[in-house]
Amino acid sequence: MRCKLCGCEDVMVAYEGKIRDGRVGNYTDKKVKMFRCEKCGTIWHDSRERDSRQYYQSEAYRNELEGTSDVNEFYRLHDGESLEKFRYTGTEIFRGKTVADIGCGAGAFLDYIQAVADTVIAVEPSETYRGAMKGRGYTVFGYAQEALKEYRNKVDVIVSFDVIEHVEEPQKFLEEAYALLSYGGRAFIGTPTDAPVMREVLGNAYESFLFSTQHPWVLSGGSFETMAKRCKITEFQVRYYQRYGLGNFVYWLLNRQPGRHKEYDFITKTMDQAWISELEQQEKSDYMVCEIVKGACSP
Repeated sequence: MRCKLCGCEDVMVAYEGKIRDGRVGNYTDKKVKMFRCEKCGTIWHDSRERDSRQYYQSEAYRNELEGTSDVNEFYRLHDGESLEKFRYTGTEIFRGKTVADIGCGAGAFLDYIQAVADTVIAVEPSETYRGAMKGRGYTVFGYAQEALKEYRNKVDVIVSFDVIEHVEEPQKFLEEAYALLSYGGRAFIGTPTDAPVMREVLGNAYESFLFSTQHPWVLSGGSFETMAKRCKITEFQVRYYQRYGLGNFVYWLLNRQPGRHKEYDFITKTMDQAWISELEQQEKSDYMVCEIVKGACSP
């Protein structure tokens, strides 16, 4: 078997068992093999039981993941985390710019920047969410490929968080995003990592939660390096972020399920920050963001 991203033949089975299927607590009936490339670090599975295009265009994805596809419920669930995304991008790059969010859901993040951006482009397959954003006056496309007809080399800032792990072809996804960028434009592509510390300590209990039917890919820094080279992208860097604190780790140890932002009296801010900082510095955090800059001589 070859790596589906870099083509290397050094591939191993990283995990074999039931994996998450939608909401926390829902698992596949059958065991699924997760493969890992020893060269680039990419992890993937070949379980394809859905037509992914139809799945994400319909309400099925949100209903399975969050129990609702209601637009107002989306805002309730995601407004808070949308603010957290400014940690990855900063706040100063959007004013007067053409900005696209690829896989934007109902546009919670775009709502925060539309007041300062010159043009806001919403790229989202969900027909329900696209309709809501059209009603709010956004320029809307179903897919990046569709936006290329009008915005090739014209987008100053692209953000795309928690999306690339869902797509069938991450290489193509990156190529299309790069083609949208203006010369000197910047893209921020964020995705969960394989959270190596959590996997090492918690084993199968965590892996069955981490790996998901909805995420055919768990990418690595090596994954982005491979894709960037194939796209002839020379200016990029991967930064590592820890989203969940020490309380989540302790909760996992006690309950074998996610505690998200769980707090304990004995965990001080200093302890929590040390945990987060150390994981980020060691590149063993639970999230990473690839920042890409399109140079003046880029194809």
